Amino acid sequence: MEGIIAASLLGTFAKTEALPIRSLSRALAFSCLLLTVPAGCTPPSGPSDPVEEGLLQDFRAVAYRTERPVLGNDGQPRPRRDHLAKWTLPVRAALIAGDTADTAAPLPPAFRQMAAGHLAELARLTGLDIAAAPVEAANLLIFLADDPFAAARRHRGLFAHKIADRRRYEALLARMETSATCFGFVWGGWPSGRSIDFAVAFIRSDRGERTVRGCLVQEVTQVFGLMNDLAPTADSVFSDSGRQVDLTARDRLLIRMLYDDGLKPGMPWAEAEPLARAVLRGIRSGGQISGAQLPAGGQVPSMR
Repeated sequence: MEGIIAASLLGTFAKTEALPIRSLSRALAFSCLLLTVPAGCTPPSGPSDPVEEGLLQDFRAVAYRTERPVLGNDGQPRPRRDHLAKWTLPVRAALIAGDTADTAAPLPPAFRQMAAGHLAELARLTGLDIAAAPVEAANLLIFLADDPFAAARRHRGLFAHKIADRRRYEALLARMETSATCFGFVWGGWPSGRSIDFAVAFIRSDRGERTVRGCLVQEVTQVFGLMNDLAPTADSVFSDSGRQVDLTARDRLLIRMLYDDGLKPGMPWAEAEPLARAVLRGIRSGGQISGAQLPAGGQVPSMR
């Protein structure tokens, strides 16, 4: 079992328009364009498309790298990853008021609605079965707290069984505390091929509604497997510039790529790259990514 730690530095948010993903002007006629890509299917060579190359670079950056080191069973940092991580299990989510020891304490209705809406969008984009659950049955814990670091210490018992080395956990929190606004932890078995099986996200609540939303969308999306940040200039919620607080068309495309059935947990980039390229071409040829359709298996959660 391994853990990944990701943290975010969210600045002052300023609204900008989402960048639409352009459709290809003509259909691409080869079998690799199915959304579920056959193993070993390699797109034919051709002139380089700078938009395609940029999207592939972004996918590799967020899906194959992390902001923080991977921790092994011994609590020691492992080399930064070059393996795909994603959920394949049903996701059961619980929202928790982190500033109190009472895990049943009420949360602002606006935050519950915000979280439910984002999880519903992730269900549509990934096809995963995502639903609300009691804290004791959840494998995704989302904390809202004025002080997320105090909450991470206060509620450590809820995920202590996943922490290999308490001292290193505390040391990591102390280092992040000087700069991070919100952060998350992800556990899974890759590169063995097992999926992500547990995650927590800590959302700071004392910086205003826009920052809360940006934290929620970025951190919860990152614990689904897109764990790194993009450049400050990127039109993406994965950019810590704070310009975006909702998923952009580009972000939705990256999520759909990750959750294509042809891309498996544990895949190294050398194996995944031709598949990811074919998936990307198939999605782009189908039009703009809106996230409006619910794939088979996707469930919309109700966070009461």
